[in-house]
Amino acid sequence: MSPPRVALVGTGGYGAVHFDNIERLAGAGRVRFAGCTDLRPPGPDQLQRVAGLGGTFFEDYETLLEVGPDIVVVATPPHRHREMVCAALAAGAHVLVEKPPAVQLADLDAMTAAATAAGRLCQVGFQSLGSGALTRLRELMGGGELGEVTHIGATGCWTRADAYYARAPWAGRRRLDGAAVNDGALSNPFAHAVMNCLRLAGVGAADRPRAEAELYRTRQIEVEDTGCLRLAAPGRPLITIAVTLCAERPVPPYVQVRSDRGSARWWYETDVLEIAPADRPAVTERHTRVDLLEDLLRAIRDSGAGLACPIEDTRPFVGVVEWLAGQPVRPVPPGACRRHDDELGPRNSIAGVEWDIERAVAQSQRFSELRPRPGWL
Repeated sequence: MSPPRVALVGTGGYGAVHFDNIERLAGAGRVRFAGCTDLRPPGPDQLQRVAGLGGTFFEDYETLLEVGPDIVVVATPPHRHREMVCAALAAGAHVLVEKPPAVQLADLDAMTAAATAAGRLCQVGFQSLGSGALTRLRELMGGGELGEVTHIGATGCWTRADAYYARAPWAGRRRLDGAAVNDGALSNPFAHAVMNCLRLAGVGAADRPRAEAELYRTRQIEVEDTGCLRLAAPGRPLITIAVTLCAERPVPPYVQVRSDRGSARWWYETDVLEIAPADRPAVTERHTRVDLLEDLLRAIRDSGAGLACPIEDTRPFVGVVEWLAGQPVRPVPPGACRRHDDELGPRNSIAGVEWDIERAVAQSQRFSELRPRPGWL
C-alpha cells in the first residue's frame, strides 16, 4: 500500500512544527504530502517547501479536503476546530487536532460523534501523553510501588511578552465574534499540565470533580495569565495546579505525584522522571516519547491499537476549561507588577510568583490560603 496522504490546516504558530514533522515523515517515505492551507498568504520559502514535497497551498480548507487526504492535521485556533474537524471526518479523513481540542463540551461531543459516524480516528495533540515517562509513572502508581497516591500537582512558570497577546485577535480573549475562545493560561499554554494531571489521576468522562480556582491577570485581557486550580473527584487523588505567564524567568514545568511511600516528579517537556521513594535514594530516568502523528499512523494500520490521546479521552479536560470560562478574573494590583523590556521582549512579571506557585502545589492550597499570604494578592 502507498503511504497515506497528509494535509495540514494551519501553518502558522504550532502548525509550523506540524509542517516540519510531516516533512520529516515524508522524507522517510512514511507519508505523502497532500497540501496545506492558512489564512495568511504563504511566503516564497514556504511555497518552495510545499512544492518540494509535491503538495499544493490551497486558499481554503474546503478546497484542500476535495483532494481526498487520508489524514488531516488541524492546527488552527481552538474556536475553529469543530467545523474543520467535522468537515475532515465527513470527507473520510482521520484527524490529528491540536490542543485544546475544544473549549466547550458541546463542540467536543460534536467532534466525537462525527468521528464515530465516519468510522475514523481523531487524535488530540497533547504531545506529552506520548511520553514514556508518563507510561512509567502510571506503572509505578498502578503497581503500588509508590503506595497510596494522595496528591497530584503541576507547576508552570513561563513568561509571555506583549507580542504573545498581540499575535492574533483571539489571544487573551474569552469570546470572539460570539464564539468561545477561553484562551487562559490554564486552558491553553498549560493545557498539558491540566491534561497530564487528569490522566494520572484517572479522572474519566463519568467523573464530576469539584473545582475551585483563583484567576488573575496583569494586563487588559479577558482571561488569566496567572491562576491556580484544585480538583477533587470521589475516589481520585486531589489535583492542584498553579501556573503563571508572568515569571521573572521561565522555569520548566513539572507534574508531581505524592504518596505515603515517596514522590515522583515528571518534567513533561523533556520526558525526565525523578522517582524519590521514602526509603531509598532518588533515581532519575530519561525517557523518549511517541510522536502523535506516528501514533495515529500506527493505529490506522492496526485497528486493534489504541491512540495515545483519542478525542473522547479529553472530555474531562474540556469540562474543566468550560467551567473556568465562568470564573472571575481579578486584576493583580499595579504595585505588585514589574515591567521588563529585555531579551524576552516587553512583558510583565509578578514579584515572588514562582515561590507562591511552588508553595501552592506543595501544600495543595489556593493562593489565598497560603501563609504567609502572597504580597501580590
